[in-house]
Amino acid sequence: MKKINKIIFLLTLTACLFSLGNTNAIAQNDSQQNRDVQKPSSLLVLNTSQNYTLQNATVLFKAVLDPSSQTSFVPIKTEQDQLGYTHQKLQQYYNGVKVEFGTLIVHAKSDVVESLSSEYYPIQEFDEIPAITNAQAFSKAVSHIGAQKYMWEFADAAEEMDNYQKPTGELVILPDFNSGRDVADVQSYKLAYKFDMFASNPISRGNLYIDAINGQALFYDAIIKHATSFGYLGEAQVIVETEADFCSRIESEEAMALVSGTAATRYSGSRSIETRLSGGSYILEDIGRDVYTRDALNQAPGNSYPYVSNYSQFTDNDNNWTSAEHNNSAKDDAALDAHWGAMMTYDYWQSQHNRDSYNGSGAQIRSYVHVDNNYDNAFWNGSVMSYGDGSSNGSEGNGYFDALTSIDVAAHEIGHAVTSFTANLAYQRESGGLNEGFSDIWGAAVEHFAKGNGSDTNPASTVWLIGDEIDRRSGSAALRSMSNPTSLGQPDTYGGTYWQNPNCGTPTNSNDYCGVHTNSGVLNYWYYLAVVGGSGTNDVGNAFNVSGVGMVKSSAIAYRTLNTYLSANSTFADARTAAIQSAKDLYGAGGAEEQAVTNAWHAVGVGAAYGAPSNYCASASTNTNDEYISRVQLGTIDNTSGAQFYSNFTSQSTDLNEGQGYTITVTPTWNGTVYAEGYAVWIDYNDDQDFDDAGELVWSKSASTNTPNSGSFTVPTGTAGTATRMRVSMKYNGVPTACETFTYGEVEDYTVNLGGSTADTQAPSNPTSLAASNTTQTTVDLSWNASTDNVGVTGYDVYQGASNLGTVTGTSAQITGLTASTAYSFSVRARDAAGNVSGASNTVNVTTSASQDTQAPSNPTSLVASNIAETTVDLSWNASSDNVGVTGYDVYQGASNLGTVTGTSSQITGLTASTAYTFSVRARDAAGNVSGDSNTVSFTTSAPAGDTQAPSVPVSLAASNVTQTTVDLSWNASTDNVGVTGYDVYQGASNLGTVTGTSTQITGLTASTAYTFSVRASDAAGNVSGASNVVSVTTAGSGGGPTVLHQGFFESGWDGWTDGGSDSSRYAGSRSSEGTYSIRLRDNTNSSTMTLGSFDVTSYNSIDVEFYFYAKSMENNEDFWVQFYNGSNWQTVATYARGTDFNNNTFYSATVNIDSGSYNFSSNAQFRFRNDASGNNDQVYIDAVTITGNSGAAFAPNSINILSNGVQGIVGDDDNAGFDFDDDFFLYPNPAQTVLNVKILDVSEKFTFRILNMLGQTVRNGNLSSTSIDVRDLQSGVYFIEINDGEELSTQRFIKN
Repeated sequence: MKKINKIIFLLTLTACLFSLGNTNAIAQNDSQQNRDVQKPSSLLVLNTSQNYTLQNATVLFKAVLDPSSQTSFVPIKTEQDQLGYTHQKLQQYYNGVKVEFGTLIVHAKSDVVESLSSEYYPIQEFDEIPAITNAQAFSKAVSHIGAQKYMWEFADAAEEMDNYQKPTGELVILPDFNSGRDVADVQSYKLAYKFDMFASNPISRGNLYIDAINGQALFYDAIIKHATSFGYLGEAQVIVETEADFCSRIESEEAMALVSGTAATRYSGSRSIETRLSGGSYILEDIGRDVYTRDALNQAPGNSYPYVSNYSQFTDNDNNWTSAEHNNSAKDDAALDAHWGAMMTYDYWQSQHNRDSYNGSGAQIRSYVHVDNNYDNAFWNGSVMSYGDGSSNGSEGNGYFDALTSIDVAAHEIGHAVTSFTANLAYQRESGGLNEGFSDIWGAAVEHFAKGNGSDTNPASTVWLIGDEIDRRSGSAALRSMSNPTSLGQPDTYGGTYWQNPNCGTPTNSNDYCGVHTNSGVLNYWYYLAVVGGSGTNDVGNAFNVSGVGMVKSSAIAYRTLNTYLSANSTFADARTAAIQSAKDLYGAGGAEEQAVTNAWHAVGVGAAYGAPSNYCASASTNTNDEYISRVQLGTIDNTSGAQFYSNFTSQSTDLNEGQGYTITVTPTWNGTVYAEGYAVWIDYNDDQDFDDAGELVWSKSASTNTPNSGSFTVPTGTAGTATRMRVSMKYNGVPTACETFTYGEVEDYTVNLGGSTADTQAPSNPTSLAASNTTQTTVDLSWNASTDNVGVTGYDVYQGASNLGTVTGTSAQITGLTASTAYSFSVRARDAAGNVSGASNTVNVTTSASQDTQAPSNPTSLVASNIAETTVDLSWNASSDNVGVTGYDVYQGASNLGTVTGTSSQITGLTASTAYTFSVRARDAAGNVSGDSNTVSFTTSAPAGDTQAPSVPVSLAASNVTQTTVDLSWNASTDNVGVTGYDVYQGASNLGTVTGTSTQITGLTASTAYTFSVRASDAAGNVSGASNVVSVTTAGSGGGPTVLHQGFFESGWDGWTDGGSDSSRYAGSRSSEGTYSIRLRDNTNSSTMTLGSFDVTSYNSIDVEFYFYAKSMENNEDFWVQFYNGSNWQTVATYARGTDFNNNTFYSATVNIDSGSYNFSSNAQFRFRNDASGNNDQVYIDAVTITGNSGAAFAPNSINILSNGVQGIVGDDDNAGFDFDDDFFLYPNPAQTVLNVKILDVSEKFTFRILNMLGQTVRNGNLSSTSIDVRDLQSGVYFIEINDGEELSTQRFIKN
């Protein structure tokens, strides 16, 4: 749900009287009462008698904005204009952190504040502590941009770019533009790092905001507006003068000759230019204006921007730059246009707006011509201009563009720089459209200023074409037309044809940042009409008539709008407000200039025409992108219209008669998401030019998503009896008032003709389908179908039996005050304004619900246990009481409800001998109310008499997680005729103690020491089972070497692995790699698994999973997986495919290394093997699994080694591979403690062996005369054994514990 005006833009034209205690704040049109002080009018114009000054402006901020105590405002710029105004701009901070785009501008004259404009963000509670560092955020920024090269990598070029530096990241609070329906609806904020990311290959530059909590990219504000990616970096084969050489030469020259020359430009004829004499030649340098034009030598703007520090000069020998010399195949005369265009752009800003260059403080204007080859682009990169030569040879229909140096293109691009240093309009949504539109305005204004083509009030038609001189596309007149935007695919009306929804989601380059190049047509056409005037009907059906005031005045108004009143995320509505105020500032209120500006905005669909609507208060929305009124129906009015903030449809009327009822229907249209809308309709019955009188609000409806929406009203007697005004208003998420400006929706005015009454004698039709629902003890809901009437139904009389309970206006009613368990009958009759009443509807009969019992019984008391036997016990307790009656007692064994009894005693059966139990009781009643617990009774059942049968022997004892001092033991449960009560754990012959479960951790062990463990089960009668299998363990060495987490040979059971189900089983036979048993996995179901866990592996750097396997009947490319559970999900760490990694009927050993840098090592890690075949005959046998944790560096790499061809003569086995000595042996046990067994499949050969440590040093060697090697004196660690048959070597890895 959105919250209106969470951002406070003080730049939306409103009609309100802002009253704050003794402060009278007067807005631009009429008045509005009861405004929320935290949502002030957009441009707040103050009553100067309140004496707010620049020195006490904080008092004003408190009164108007009511900022939180953590919010502060810091002055960042103060300037005075030619009208005597001082404009102080302040930056918003929250707890010392800059709020991006948050600015206030105080406008004062003679130190008295006259107005306040702002983009203020009312942050109340925000955590400004980042979770990642700026360095981490910078890494995310680089990854997001994804460029090959960046400007900071090239010091010389970066110095030329106004000494650009590698960004370090500024911590800011960024409004979350995606948290609401549009920029004006921000609902949340993000803590972010801001980086000026200047990429050189591919080229781009913009401010990138990285979330300081999670590192996500939040927003990209483009600085280079027309960047493109290029694939070629030109290499100039000429001797050129570097920037350092240039600076050195300038310093050493005794004098510089600055002269005026004549240039035959490519597009603008013969023009006077300023040059400099250097070494006998004239070059394109105007040091007076700081304008420099250079030859980029067809180098592409990739990697290091080579041309900014590696360029050549354009030269002429006599300063008469003729076409014969420079209109060549290289298009050198294009440089003359660039140079003259930069000079004229500088002169325009200086003479027309008293602005010293684009930044207001004399910045250089450097232009580089001949960028790349056939390059159809020109752009401002934040520091310099780059011009391509275009792909055309200059002929119509050849390529796309000729050299892109025409004066309107130059002024447009430099205009982006002006915008950056004034309003700094964000390059997205509506503000981005304004950014592009203002650049087109300056393109047209500078061209007219320089060429003088046409008069001030009637410039030549070519002035309004942007890029017409460079466009060579067949049939294309220009890039854009300001006088007729729709002719080139741009809108001339806000929300009209070609309009792109600026709330398009996340703005990106691929969606033109939500239409910035398209929607600029609206501002272009506004400017055109303000200059020359015009009339017609716009795309939303509103007629307009504008009397132009010429280019000089219109440009002055546009510049003051941009420089003085707009802010980063201003909208078209904000621009309207600012332009009207600028016209008043410059030329006075009510003059031709204010009228022209206002009517031009009305013409493009933004706001009402000047003076409209008559003397009625103004009301309008500021945004119709998502919803608007598309149809209004009343009497003979049936008007379908498009989106418009306010529409004056007073030319449409209908007749209304006194005393008669009418129905009005309002239909909304949503462009995308369906939002809840509220409605209101007023009629000025007494024609006193307002809607304030009693009864003039004729219908309203709270916010809903219904469509259409209808309401009925009756015209009272005693009206003015003449034509008067009707206002229809629709507002998002609330009922509008008659004179408010709101964000979303629309307002429309119509005319109604009030006349005398005529007698109405026709009654409405009978209501039908009366129905009752939601019947309770005291209420019932009634609903029915509407009646019809020749004039209009005004209400419905609701009857209980023969009694009229009252009248409602809708078709439903809730009846209250009824009595429980009582029968009622209801009917309804319709009535109209003339008092005619219909017949009765059908009758509905209802019986109310019975009374409800909500009181629980008292708690049972004195619960006791008696007659305690081996398997039974008797419980008894004192009865509970209840206001209605106790119906039973719930008997609990611990937290388990055993059932309900009706009396105050119960015998519990099925207990286990020699077992402890606890019981309690709760009372309940018929309504389901349950008491609290009784007292708890605890006891132990009797031991069985004459139980001499011992439990079964525990099986599958396994050891895991072996460390220097601990080991984890687990085993399968025993069974007993009565019940197992515990397990005695033995270390050798010593009983360490008894545990009740099937696992335990042994502590207090000694490093590098061998231990044996076994387990015996016992029951309550003291019978003890035989010993389980014995497991042998050697604790880890004290040197921090590898730790064996688990070994599974499956000879006595599953060894701690979990059986996956029907497709996994413990197998005994010749397919087991070691011993007799292995685990068989088949098919590819959820049961084709074996799972082990869990383990705390947080202290290890890597884990080795070593195992042996054998495959049978696996089809080609069928595979099985090794998987690792990282604490939250399973990840496949190794995949083995038949035909690629293994063949059938062959034994293999495999090692999988899992490292903590690639996987999350958690405290509950698990391991799993899973078959991924296609049928039950596709089988893999897993054996001799060893899992080792490594605290140091990672040990074995992933590997798979063939051991043998398997067992011959097994029915169905196939794919026997040929014998190969390599790796045709395997080792067990591995890890080894005293003896390492070597199994060699071809025993006919004689073998030698060598054991090497991790340093490659031989620690043991000899003849392999037997299958066992004594390794007891080796230190704990990782070793390699090398087997040599005299021709080949084969090596495997093993661990010594």
